[in-house]
Amino acid sequence: MKNQEIKKIETLLEDWVESTRHDRKDNILSNHLPDAIIFDVLAPLQYQGAKAYRESFDEWQPPFKIPSLFELSELKITAGDKTGFAHCLINCGGTLPDGKEVRDTVRATFCFIKTEDSWQVAHHHISTPAKLE
Repeated sequence: MKNQEIKKIETLLEDWVESTRHDRKDNILSNHLPDAIIFDVLAPLQYQGAKAYRESFDEWQPPFKIPSLFELSELKITAGDKTGFAHCLINCGGTLPDGKEVRDTVRATFCFIKTEDSWQVAHHHISTPAKLE
């Protein structure tokens, strides 16, 4: 049973990755709860809901050639009966219209809630280490 639930979460994350790589903006958050709290690398500190996060995409998403680089590594998933979480590294970037290559690695944590028969993202957090001087 738990292996089956882990596979469902893994599939959900694979869909998120493919939607992101192919710039399918309206699909990227299709498995997020409407009231999901989202923290990302760029300001603001947090987004209150999937809609607010979606509305910000055009402000900060670089215009990479499609498909862009967006792949998970070191993915670990834990699933209970009604909650689950995952953490990983994300290798991201791509080629800009001027040919410049951009690459970065960030860390990610996801919190899931099972609703009916599907898993939904209740919270996701993308971050990069701060350099303290």
